[in-house]
Amino acid sequence: MASWWLGLWSMLSAMLSMLLDVAQFWREKLFSWWKSKSPRSQLFHTLATAKTYEEWEEAAFQLDELLSKDLWRQNPVSRHYDYRLILGRLEALMGARESEDILTLVNLLRSGLVRNLGNITSTKLFTHAYAGTKLLIDDYITQVALSIQYVTSLQSAPVHASGFTSQAKLELLHDTRQAFGRTTLLLQGGSAFGLCHLGVVKALHLQGLLPRIITGTATGAMVAALVGIHPESELLPLLNGDTVDLSAFDHYRKDHPENESWMRVFIRRMGRLLRTGQLFDMNLLEECVRANVGDLTFEEAYARSKRILNITIATAGRTGSPNLLNYLTAPNVLIWSAAAASNASASSTITSSITIFCKDETGSIVPWPHTKDLVFQPWRHVNYSDGESPLSRISELFNVNHFIVSQARPYLIPIFRSELNLLDRRQTGWNHLSRSAMRLILVELRHRLRQLDYIGLLPGSLSRILIDETIPGPNLTLVPDLALQDLGKLFQQPTKERVAAWTLKGERGVWPAVSALKVREAIEIELDRGYQIVRRRRPSDQALPPVRHSPNEGLPRKRRGNIEGGECSNANAVVDGGE
Repeated sequence: MASWWLGLWSMLSAMLSMLLDVAQFWREKLFSWWKSKSPRSQLFHTLATAKTYEEWEEAAFQLDELLSKDLWRQNPVSRHYDYRLILGRLEALMGARESEDILTLVNLLRSGLVRNLGNITSTKLFTHAYAGTKLLIDDYITQVALSIQYVTSLQSAPVHASGFTSQAKLELLHDTRQAFGRTTLLLQGGSAFGLCHLGVVKALHLQGLLPRIITGTATGAMVAALVGIHPESELLPLLNGDTVDLSAFDHYRKDHPENESWMRVFIRRMGRLLRTGQLFDMNLLEECVRANVGDLTFEEAYARSKRILNITIATAGRTGSPNLLNYLTAPNVLIWSAAAASNASASSTITSSITIFCKDETGSIVPWPHTKDLVFQPWRHVNYSDGESPLSRISELFNVNHFIVSQARPYLIPIFRSELNLLDRRQTGWNHLSRSAMRLILVELRHRLRQLDYIGLLPGSLSRILIDETIPGPNLTLVPDLALQDLGKLFQQPTKERVAAWTLKGERGVWPAVSALKVREAIEIELDRGYQIVRRRRPSDQALPPVRHSPNEGLPRKRRGNIEGGECSNANAVVDGGE
């Protein structure tokens, strides 16, 4: 009898155990289903957390396929651009190249290269799909780049069978390059967020879209100084943080270990911000910039890197002294002192004297003679009339007609973010309705502020805080991928790990705009490359084989090497011939 009860108990225990296992299995399945993300949500999450552009791009392509936005890209028709004009140009270029009709190809290049031909740079064409714009536009940019390479690769000779001589080729590339115009990367302000500028530069560099003309204002001037002194071969290690010297902050931490608590840093920096408008110690930043840049002048930096570095300073009055410093206007000025002066002007009040240094004829470091005539002012107190702003001066000196603006000023980022509408395409955070409402509110606020400023009812100091400087030409504004929780990181001392984190935020701000940047810059970069090759090639040189591209790609993603980095053999070349 006892064995019978024991067997029954064993059977009931086994059945109960099986029921518990089944219940546990379905509980986990239900919980997994409840917490799992749809493919759409997973792709949006990948866009928001990607570590590299390749990872971001792959997710963007998959998302377009999932949402059928790739069909929009394949259909060339759109009311936002003249697709008939672009299609006609594309077919004409392909036909001239296939039939080897050099003169027709030359005429097409001379007469048809406009940056915004048929309105192809309209922002509305780049906010519908995630991976890019219409494939017709991509194909057109690719074919123009291939046509320029085809002309460049023709064998140089005083006389050509088609009548297209080597001199005619040089003149074609020079004149077309001059007519097309040039681009500058403008790094604007940002305080501690200014480290995001490094990410913007890195993303552009890796895509082969980094302009050779770099302009910096305030904190952006310090980042521009770092970039402007390095040749192509040294740029990537710098942008990865491998060669950035942060010893100034390390020494400060060792000398003041008692001041490293978060609360002490917060109180100290907030007090400085209220007194001077600066979050960081200017002397410490100046020491850091000098450690990274050294005592290089603008002329020496240009000879070393072949990049045109511009630093703007805020001055009052009409003293005749330059407010734009570069290798033409201030060749002997030390870059670190110019960057420090530009950053000091970001203060609400200038409490100490600002001295810019230069090298004299013996190589000794002395105060710049113009310094005594300069009256430095905070940026918000400076008001330039038409044609007097440093950006207008850049346009005059270097034929710049297009600006890429990296905007890292925290109080302006929401306004520009809503206007550009590239980062806002990610479906993370707020729902679509709240995001659209916030965009509408911010755009309306900006419009009303500009109206008040136009009729003179907005105080000058307030207008220069809330309304950014007018850009004298077509421009595209990039903003870093910042969130509200990043404000707390402003009170942390810079380390290589934190610099890398800020750099990644800057990169993520560029990735949604890469397609728009290729359309705007690819032809310009190819023209510049072709001109520099032909200018140096001897008539006896053999023809260069044309570079092949993958479909829908105007330029290689990574452009590094002797061609890009060694464009001008003469450091003192004139702007038109050497640039």
